Amino acid sequence: MKRATLEALGDDPFDVLVIGGGIYGLMAARDAAMRGLRTALVERDDFGGATSHNSLKLMHGGIRYVQHLDISRLRASARERAFWQRAAAPVCQPMDFTIPLFGHGIRGPEAFAAAAALYTLASTGLRGPLYHGARAIGAKAARRRLGAFAPEERVSGGGIWRDGQLQDVNRLHMACLRAAIDAGALAANYMEVSALGGDGDRVTGVHLRDRLTGAEGAIRAGVTLSCTGKAAAALAGPHLRDRSLFTGFLRATNLVIDRDTRTSGIGVVSRSRSDAVVERGGRMYFFTPWQGHTIIGTHESSAEGAADADIDDLLTELQFACPRLGLSRKDVVWVHQGLIPADIDDSRGAVQRQTRGSLLDHSAQGLDGLISVAGVKYTTARLIAERAVDAALRQLDRDARPCRSFETPLPVDTSPDPDPRSDEPEVLAARLRQAARGEMAVSLQDVAVRRTLWAETGLSQAPGVEDRLLRAAAIAGIPAQPPLRD
Repeated sequence: MKRATLEALGDDPFDVLVIGGGIYGLMAARDAAMRGLRTALVERDDFGGATSHNSLKLMHGGIRYVQHLDISRLRASARERAFWQRAAAPVCQPMDFTIPLFGHGIRGPEAFAAAAALYTLASTGLRGPLYHGARAIGAKAARRRLGAFAPEERVSGGGIWRDGQLQDVNRLHMACLRAAIDAGALAANYMEVSALGGDGDRVTGVHLRDRLTGAEGAIRAGVTLSCTGKAAAALAGPHLRDRSLFTGFLRATNLVIDRDTRTSGIGVVSRSRSDAVVERGGRMYFFTPWQGHTIIGTHESSAEGAADADIDDLLTELQFACPRLGLSRKDVVWVHQGLIPADIDDSRGAVQRQTRGSLLDHSAQGLDGLISVAGVKYTTARLIAERAVDAALRQLDRDARPCRSFETPLPVDTSPDPDPRSDEPEVLAARLRQAARGEMAVSLQDVAVRRTLWAETGLSQAPGVEDRLLRAAAIAGIPAQPPLRD
């Protein structure tokens, strides 16, 4: 895969320009290109480097929507989870989850059994062959499955279901990018949109700055899809009279810890109470085994607070939830933090995660040529991308090939990465060159964090590895950090 130049991006107008190279932007570019639309994708930083990289790595099948009787979202989630399992099987694996149940009311096994039956019925025919329905189990079986994670208070049973887990989100992002490019899209990372272009009531493209060269240019496009997360409001704001449709954001934190604790996922309940903006007393945290480690999350806080403090807050919460583990900062291998849409009540200073994303076709506000996408779930990225491209086609007022993104597999690379602890610098350099030539990596950091699992699993922090990787980067002729000209 070759990074598109400013000249190539500026030659001829595109049907669709996608801004933002997270999972929503990647899937939108893939869908648009597969439908025969002339498509471009630009990302300010590296592909999949923001919230899409920083998640609990779970593909949800929708069981949580039973409590709201939101059957349409339940069915959509089950169907989309099955898509990822089929399209990206090398990096998506089923995982069983167990949560403790208490008493015999709304949090007891009887209520969960009823919810499980409804979920199993509603998702029939959509879950795929690897995902069974949910069920309740008795107290003894629950304590046996929970093990050291069992709460101190008496449990009356447990709830079991199965969801998907992404083993390598970096490989998945590269597969989505490769699929878009194979379908005809042009793409470039480290390409910053400085402003939207157009007249008063229509966006006709964007102004660009190449952060690697410092050069500036422009892209013309019939429709621009802004998949830029929190930046969407600032990008569209100068062209809109009403910005109230844009949401606030909260920060989500997940920790990778150096403990291989289980073979299945476990939910534990925090018992702490605080005066935090995001109330967490009674919140469920999930411990999921991953790559010989455990991922724990999700902690939520105001996006305006100190990001580093969230790590200590989460560790404190976990001490209340599971004191026997004795987790501390020294156990933390990697920290995932990302911004997700939230509803903000300024009168109370309260912040609550949104349960639905947004797809804003700004033609309804008198601004043609611009659609803003804000997603809340990794699982439904393909579906929301399909709807976004449908909206783009309506603005373009043209026909295109039918959407084929659901049934088309992703080209996931399954070749193993070298081990930076033991392999020679020349072997590591070969992987760096391959990432630079075929995956648009421009630095060692890109490869360690977003092309391999070296950083996330703690391999790059092992004794002697940093020096070995720097020698490999020198051999490969790539810098340690992205050579930005900001």
